Amino acid sequence: MTQDATAYLNEALDYIQENSVKSARIDWPVLRQEVFALAAQVQTLEGTYPAIKRALELLGDHHSRFYDPQAAQRLEEGQAKQFGLRITWPEGIVGIVYPGSPAEHAGVQVGDQVETINDQPMAQLLIGQLRTLFVLNDASHDLALTMKPAGKLPIRSVRLRAAVYTTAREPQGKRLEQAIGYLDLPGLTGSPQQARAYAQTVQRLVREIDQAPLCKWVVDLRRNTGGNMWPMVAGVGPILGEGEWVVFVDHLEKQAAFYRNGQAGISPDHVLADVDEPYKLQCPEPLVAVLTSQLTASSGEFTALAFRGLPRARSFGEPTQGVPTANARQNLSDGAFILLTTALGADRTGRTYDSPLLPDYSCTINWTQLGTTDDHAFQAAIQWLMAEDTTRAGW
Repeated sequence: MTQDATAYLNEALDYIQENSVKSARIDWPVLRQEVFALAAQVQTLEGTYPAIKRALELLGDHHSRFYDPQAAQRLEEGQAKQFGLRITWPEGIVGIVYPGSPAEHAGVQVGDQVETINDQPMAQLLIGQLRTLFVLNDASHDLALTMKPAGKLPIRSVRLRAAVYTTAREPQGKRLEQAIGYLDLPGLTGSPQQARAYAQTVQRLVREIDQAPLCKWVVDLRRNTGGNMWPMVAGVGPILGEGEWVVFVDHLEKQAAFYRNGQAGISPDHVLADVDEPYKLQCPEPLVAVLTSQLTASSGEFTALAFRGLPRARSFGEPTQGVPTANARQNLSDGAFILLTTALGADRTGRTYDSPLLPDYSCTINWTQLGTTDDHAFQAAIQWLMAEDTTRAGW
């Protein structure tokens, strides 16, 4: 290796060893030996990227990521160079198709059932869902799928080549006939301006839906694949309520997060997202049904954790993806960066999580029927909200 490449790789490994939430469980001499062997003939900084990615894989946290300078720039712009779909495991049901993505251009639709990925049956993909996600995020090779359109015959073959598309999806909201507010909160990546717009949009939706007072809400996180959680919390804050709502636990300390008057951040007063003219519900501390699925990941899981432990909230749907852990960003000298898992998420009781969040009420999700009478998780949430006593003072 060149001296510059060696220094670059050492800088990355030193940061990972010092800050990883899994650091105490790693045999670092063995890991470093494997990583440096992989980079033994490297002559450039770029040549160290596969070794850094391998180091992050060896941590086993399933959440840490490495972004080269081009990927880092796309992330800042709310874009990705991938295939543009998310699939459940082991069922192989397409739950998300991103507009403008290779998947959409190929005619892939929500509800299609994937039979094989790169000639491997869904159920046989190593380490299950996390392996599936890795394959879907690997833009270095084409993606070959066989699938049934919405679970029906005939099976067709699709080959996707990674391309750049916009990952941003607008939060949605409406007032249901049962006098229940509904919010659909997608994942979020992009610029600070996009993050602020997300939070502002969610609070605007809450304000509009609450023009006639509501005491019951559905917060749908089933297609929230993560990203920047702070605008999510700042946006949904009027429904969540004010105060500290979750804790980050690393090997050194615990940190609480908060929502107060349109601001979300780390206690006591490190504000990470806020909105203009924050809204307060006409019916404070409402009942809340939170919907989750195995596509709910990372910041989506943290947003679900924010409600966990509230006596007025329950969760419905499927277990989440299993990465309710906090990532920190470390910029490297060439514009690349490491997104490293540095802490576990904890709920209001102090319980920590590094595996899927189990819903209070388990319901299978039919992705082709979201919001209909055949959407079992949605209907279970509505039934619970309608059955709860709302005669307490202030309701």
